[in-house]
Amino acid sequence: MKTTRVRRLLSGGIAASLTLLAPAAASAHPMPGVGDFYAGMLHPLTAIEFLLPMIAISLLAGQQSREPAIAMLFTFPLSLAAGAALGVPIHLPSIVAWINLGSMAALGLLVATARPLPSSVAAGISALLGLTIGLANGAELGEQVSPWRFIPGFALAGLLLVTYGIGCVRRLRAPWMQIGFRVIGSWIAAVGVLVLSLR
Repeated sequence: MKTTRVRRLLSGGIAASLTLLAPAAASAHPMPGVGDFYAGMLHPLTAIEFLLPMIAISLLAGQQSREPAIAMLFTFPLSLAAGAALGVPIHLPSIVAWINLGSMAALGLLVATARPLPSSVAAGISALLGLTIGLANGAELGEQVSPWRFIPGFALAGLLLVTYGIGCVRRLRAPWMQIGFRVIGSWIAAVGVLVLSLR
């Protein structure tokens, strides 16, 4: 009897967790009491298909040597801004959402393995991710939101996140902390696979 109850509780908890992981359609709209610039900073933090890949790219940048890390630090926010500007006038192709979810799993695996990357590869990865996340966010802008204010805030959020990730990984050099960052990467990869399986 107790075993049956425990199984029901566990299955219910797993179902609830998977439901929460399912990405919801985010829409960039005015936030009460928040200007368009700050709405741009906050918007990528409202959906896991934006937030988790951005966390993964920041940790991956921190795991790299100086040149690849600097390349990622500059490439990512610039490509976010370019992608958002390109995404404003278009209808978002469905493949962009798949790319963002796939990048969550791929980047999580890269963080988990902590492999050093050449500068060109690191810049290419951050540029591709920035463009696709930027396209997704730009395409969601409503008429009431000013792109000229939203996009700089959006790019600044990417810059701050990558800067913070680089600082954390480089400052917390204890072996167990480095293992912890790799574990976070494996969790991000697992969430990416789960979310892809739910679509």
